[in-house]
Amino acid sequence: MTLAPEPTVPTRATSAPRRPRGRGRAIVSIAAGTALLLGGAGTYAFWSTEVALDAAPVSSGDLDLSLGDAEWTLQGVLGQAQPVGDITSVRIVPGDVLTLRQTLDVTLVGDTIEADLEASLGGTFDAGLGEYLDVQLSLAGFGSMVDATTYHLVEGDVTDQDGTQTVEATLTVTFDPLTSGRNGVNSSVNLEDVVFTLTQTGN
Repeated sequence: MTLAPEPTVPTRATSAPRRPRGRGRAIVSIAAGTALLLGGAGTYAFWSTEVALDAAPVSSGDLDLSLGDAEWTLQGVLGQAQPVGDITSVRIVPGDVLTLRQTLDVTLVGDTIEADLEASLGGTFDAGLGEYLDVQLSLAGFGSMVDATTYHLVEGDVTDQDGTQTVEATLTVTFDPLTSGRNGVNSSVNLEDVVFTLTQTGN
């Protein structure tokens, strides 16, 4: 007796488990909401207030220097000082004293300002004839002497109300009388190398 084969039951294909859609949508919604909050953070208006200083304007001072009239004289060892009409024609010898009287308009304005007024010497005074010349600056009754060519000034030295005072500076150039041999002959210095400078200093 032949047995009939048992009927086969079709099997259902195994499929991957499905993720719940609701949770994914919730995460996307939260991220989008967070981005909106962060992006709009600058639009919030927080409390603030301000108050201006109860003070008047403050102004700056002034420092300035200008040249006025000048007069040169030349005095030899045995003679009297004579006015010099053309400084470029002068030929000095040992023992001569060449003197410049120069008016200066000095401006110093500032509650704490101090400055040095200097007759600085340029490069032609470093060699040649310049080696045998002694240069001195004096400001009669104005400032205090720092060295041979520098005076220290404070605002109180300037007595004019506008902070500018005209003073007379005396610059003497002495040819060393002990210069011997042919030292310094046929040489020169450029008097334009003498520069008056007014420089603010620490106080």
